[in-house]
Amino acid sequence: MMTGILHLVFKSVGAKGLFIALTSVSWVCYIVWRVRQDSSLWVKWGFQMENLSSAFFWPTVIFVGGVSLMAWYGLVNDRVLWQDHILYLLLLYPLWGLLQQFLVQALGVANLMALFPRQGWMVAMPVGIVLFAIIHFPNGLLMIVAGVMAGLFIPCYLRDRNLWPLGLYHGWLGTFFYLWVLGKAPWVSVFGK
Repeated sequence: MMTGILHLVFKSVGAKGLFIALTSVSWVCYIVWRVRQDSSLWVKWGFQMENLSSAFFWPTVIFVGGVSLMAWYGLVNDRVLWQDHILYLLLLYPLWGLLQQFLVQALGVANLMALFPRQGWMVAMPVGIVLFAIIHFPNGLLMIVAGVMAGLFIPCYLRDRNLWPLGLYHGWLGTFFYLWVLGKAPWVSVFGK
């Protein structure tokens, strides 16, 4: 909850890049600390390689569909389809996407499923969708798309318990959404010029 609140605070003062850096370091330290205490958490949370190929199937279908719709939208609306810094984002944004998926899926959805074993889906889906949408406030379109993505990614996580494809595609979809749908330079939105 504190991460979400700090996100809104840092965003309101134009320090999104600083927020990403501080949050990333903090949560990576937490993950390392917890895994050193209990090494089974690494796999339990979804940082596993065992089912990687099968875990990529549905997220890849979602990615191809999403990126196709965004490219079409970008073409129809005369958006810039490529900028030089996109390569950096395609490498870096998946790391931020992986961390966000960890927070939503492993700490949010999985814990809700454990707390409500009988009603797991009925609780985890709407709560996960709403929380992931709210964190993208105040951009209404981004909130809707983030909610849809959460609604598609939550079942993928619950099926395979693998964060790698979700983090990768989260980063790539986010990069192209900013550029092709919102018409914003994602690098500039986070880091300035």
